[in-house]
Amino acid sequence: QLFGFQQRQVIPEEIGQAGCPNAKLVPDWSTEQVLPWACRAEKGITLRRVYCEMEGLKCGPRALCGRLLAELKAFENQKMELLTGGELEFVMCSKTADGNWEPLFREPEIFTTLQGCKVMDFCYELEHQMLPVGVDIMTMNTEYGEGQVEITFAPRFGIEAADMTATFRLGTKEIAQQMGLRATFMAKPFGISGVGNGGHLNFSIWAPSGTLREAEKGGASAVSKMTSGKTNVFHSPEHGLSSTAKAFLAGVLAHAPALEALCSPTVPCYCRHGNWAPDVANWGYDDRCACVRVKAEKRGPPGSCYMELRMPSSAANPYLVIAGLVAAGLDGLQRKLELPPERQSKEDGATVLPSSLPAALEALEADEYLTNKLGKRFIRWYVDIKKAELKFLDEKLHPPQEASVAATEPSETEIGKAWRELYMEFI
Repeated sequence: QLFGFQQRQVIPEEIGQAGCPNAKLVPDWSTEQVLPWACRAEKGITLRRVYCEMEGLKCGPRALCGRLLAELKAFENQKMELLTGGELEFVMCSKTADGNWEPLFREPEIFTTLQGCKVMDFCYELEHQMLPVGVDIMTMNTEYGEGQVEITFAPRFGIEAADMTATFRLGTKEIAQQMGLRATFMAKPFGISGVGNGGHLNFSIWAPSGTLREAEKGGASAVSKMTSGKTNVFHSPEHGLSSTAKAFLAGVLAHAPALEALCSPTVPCYCRHGNWAPDVANWGYDDRCACVRVKAEKRGPPGSCYMELRMPSSAANPYLVIAGLVAAGLDGLQRKLELPPERQSKEDGATVLPSSLPAALEALEADEYLTNKLGKRFIRWYVDIKKAELKFLDEKLHPPQEASVAATEPSETEIGKAWRELYMEFI
């Protein structure tokens, strides 16, 4: 949503001054796909979708992502490519007798088959419909939260990974709706308490074989098939993590406060902090509490070396998360930043991440490097949209009161209702 949601629409100043003219869409025909769940064979209807850019608009999320990936590939002529795979959590909802939405199931028990049976029909249908559009689902399971499901899928190179995530998210919501349910990737659909929906991003960087070290040989795993003939730039057989990996990771940590505005783009996202979501910019080997979880073994195969950015919530825009990640990592590579020790705490000197959306937006605007790298126009438009969303929620949760009426803080039920009104239909 470049210009915000319907409840709080934002028209950028330049577009308003130009009279809101028509925009010309430029299709990327390589993304054309038949969406099987939207077709109606009995009516002779086949629906195809193609991703488009607006002509002349270079600050849209997809265009921005593509530009940063191209810069990574051009860096020192190494032709490096980002390989990413997603882990998306979402909440399944059913309608109550009074027309409200509630979690499809309660009494959370992660991974139990009895709990999984409650969403079995939906998950099987989702997998069936996603395979034809190239979304290779690897795992499906219930999670800790009420109504919460997590699905992971095989990685893809470049912008195809973000396209796949966008297709998956929209398809998941549409298929759920067709079944009389709702699926939402909101960080916290039903209030402050409990765990939130994470959108962890697994990533590694690869280069053509022969440019750095011996290339990954083809194998049976999804990663091996994707990377056959390429070299994992992150992997070092001597140290586990290469110097390139360390510098890239150092850049990500250096800009983590600003990246939080992209990884946690809504108010509910910040209720995840400290609950399987990081609150400081640190890293650690196989550490699920760190900002970046690193998987690297000296004797392990190159394909098993990757990092997991644990900052993003499922509400995050995949194009913007990847764009921000690459921009930050490039700064680390260009300046050859030194990686701080692992598992640092606040007391050890790790930078504290913003604990609210307003604070994250301030950090984003204050980060001169990221502002210039992502583009000042994009930053301004993005911040304006988020401030409009904040204003909408403030008006909902703190309406004007008569002078004689004492102000009261909204209940968790009221907070959840306001969040759902703004986000549930779109996220």
